[in-house]
Amino acid sequence: MSEARAQARAIKEKFLADLGEQYDKVNPADFPVIEQMMIFYGKLFNDAVQMYLNKSGSIASGKIGDLVVPKVRKFGNNYEMSLGYDTKNPASVYYDFVNKGVRGYGGENAKPKKVGNTPYEYKTPYPNEKMIKSIEGWYKLGKAKIKNESQKKKLSKTQRKNRKLSNTVAKAPTLHELAIATSYAIKRDGLKSTYFFDNAIKDIFDKEFFNTMSEAFGGDLTLHITQISNKINKDGNNSK
Repeated sequence: MSEARAQARAIKEKFLADLGEQYDKVNPADFPVIEQMMIFYGKLFNDAVQMYLNKSGSIASGKIGDLVVPKVRKFGNNYEMSLGYDTKNPASVYYDFVNKGVRGYGGENAKPKKVGNTPYEYKTPYPNEKMIKSIEGWYKLGKAKIKNESQKKKLSKTQRKNRKLSNTVAKAPTLHELAIATSYAIKRDGLKSTYFFDNAIKDIFDKEFFNTMSEAFGGDLTLHITQISNKINKDGNNSK
């Protein structure tokens, strides 16, 4: 964050330099420099989300890596920055399941995934057609990602997972049957917590971030950070 703090300061200093002789006659807080700094940190947040997704090896068919460009709104001395997913992105209704994990229904031969204090759980052992179709897309995506990939060594966790998925698809009788079996296993065992979203928030919007903003703008700044998303319920399915 030290580099980010230096760049944020540079944004402010350039803005003040551009004001020149007018600096004593204006209030810098009335100008877009605050928004520029917030958007700068918002983009760092998006980069951190990508990093944690890659680190966890997460693969998804709903564009979970496609976050919105951070949006900033001003209300007097108060600012609101919106982060996350556009509501039209399918990831907006399931990203938090990948983030916090989903507790499995359990049953015979269950191998519960490691989840933290998640509010989500599967309440029945039976997947619906929407889930099965989503899993089919998940397998197709993993296979597509390695189709033209020639890298053989030093593969990332995501790359290794893509290859494993592709090999699994190649051995399956049909993709639909594989998706059904996988869906039942997920409902039984659950989804492990990755905290890709929560960790990105902690990394970027930490004490140093607020100290930087306070130092730059006099400490009388109120900032609210909100997440853009559709409502999701606690049984691992979206509310639509």
